Amino acid sequence: MMTIGYIGTYTKKEGKGVYRFQLDEQTGKITEVETGYELEASTYLNQHNSFLYAINREGDNCGIASLKIEEDGKLSLINKCLASTAGTGCYVAVSPDGKYVFETVYGAGLARLYEANPQTGEIVRLIQELAHDFPTGPSKRQDHAHIHFMDVTPDKKYVVAMDLGTDKLVTYEFGDEGYSEYAVFDFEPGDGPRHITFHENGKYAYVVHEISNIVSTVKYEDGKFTEIERHLTIPENFEGDTKLAAVRLSKDQKFLYISNRGHDSIAIFKVADEGDMISLVDIVSSGGEFPRDFNITDSDDYLVCAHQEGDYALTVFRRDKVTGELEKVDDKHTAPEGVCVQFLKET
Repeated sequence: MMTIGYIGTYTKKEGKGVYRFQLDEQTGKITEVETGYELEASTYLNQHNSFLYAINREGDNCGIASLKIEEDGKLSLINKCLASTAGTGCYVAVSPDGKYVFETVYGAGLARLYEANPQTGEIVRLIQELAHDFPTGPSKRQDHAHIHFMDVTPDKKYVVAMDLGTDKLVTYEFGDEGYSEYAVFDFEPGDGPRHITFHENGKYAYVVHEISNIVSTVKYEDGKFTEIERHLTIPENFEGDTKLAAVRLSKDQKFLYISNRGHDSIAIFKVADEGDMISLVDIVSSGGEFPRDFNITDSDDYLVCAHQEGDYALTVFRRDKVTGELEKVDDKHTAPEGVCVQFLKET
């Protein structure tokens, strides 16, 4: 079985934009990597139906590009909405109905909201560019707000924003008029919350903190969060520079995976049946330098990891579905400056 995937990249060095790759799930080997679409600063991608939305910039103009996914997984441009000069985004997501696109800007601490056409995939307009102005955290990296992530909650009523600069998780209502703040949760000073992923039961989620290298298990209910437990994602005796990056759940919800940049590893946690607790299984080498993102195939059999630095290795791991352990089976291909991994979803 051939599985198609996409890699979003920086384009500061050798990165070309969006790469398309094929994974042979019979062998666990990547058979092809090609430039899917040349797009400057395409650092994050997200699919909705047959459309792929990507971060983009041209000169000082920043925003989102919309791409059409053809039957073979090839990409063609629908349109671009580069309506801001306040900085390039780092995350993009789409509302379940396809009517809104969310973008976050790490550097300037911004959340953008776009109107999209769910039938054509076109980005219609920029509705709002919202700046966070909460008090900042104590770390040197927390000089001002840094919104790293924004996506829809499981009940589809809100979007949740992770602000690394202010140690806050903020939920917003959203619509044609823009964002409306609903609730704010504070993590420990200096945590630096980066990303969140929700358990499929919608009651629990896992927040990864880039600065403290901690993962928090949190309870979710109607736009509000409470923290239940905290775990370190690197060995306690590691003293080198490292910062946590991506977090993904296996499709069966039994294991949680987190990448560490610097320690260059992937931490594996077992998830309790209800999702309210996790326990460390292992921490394994990612097989490259600076593992910014990874993803798990729909089959749950493989994990593919992109590396932003070094030789830009695309590493493939076979997953043990019983233990959650990872076995590296391929590292022969590269995606320069790779920072986002998404698999093509059937529509």
